[in-house]
Amino acid sequence: MVLKKKLITKSSEVQTGTSEARIRNDRQAVFQLVRDLVQAQFNRGDEELTKRLWQDVADREIDLDRVINLMYTCSFHEDDYEMTKVDETYQKKSMFG
Repeated sequence: MVLKKKLITKSSEVQTGTSEARIRNDRQAVFQLVRDLVQAQFNRGDEELTKRLWQDVADREIDLDRVINLMYTCSFHEDDYEMTKVDETYQKKSMFG
C-alpha cells in the first residue's frame, strides 16, 4: 500500500510571497539602472553609454519619472535604504497624487 501525502498550500500566501519577491527584484534592477545612469551621465560624462542605459529604461518600460526622481533625489545612490525610502515615497505619491 502506497501512502500519498497531499501538499496543501494557501494560494494567497504563495502569491503574496511571489509578488513581494518580484517587487524586490524589480526594485533592485531599477536601482542598478539608476546607479549605472548616475555613473555614466554625471561621473563619467559618457554620452554613448548614457544613451544605451536610457534606451534600456525605455525597453523595460520603467517609469521615467521614477528613474529621474531616484537620480536627483538620492544623495547616496549606493545606499539601498535611502533609495528604498525615496522610491517608496515616490510610489505612494504617484498612486494617490
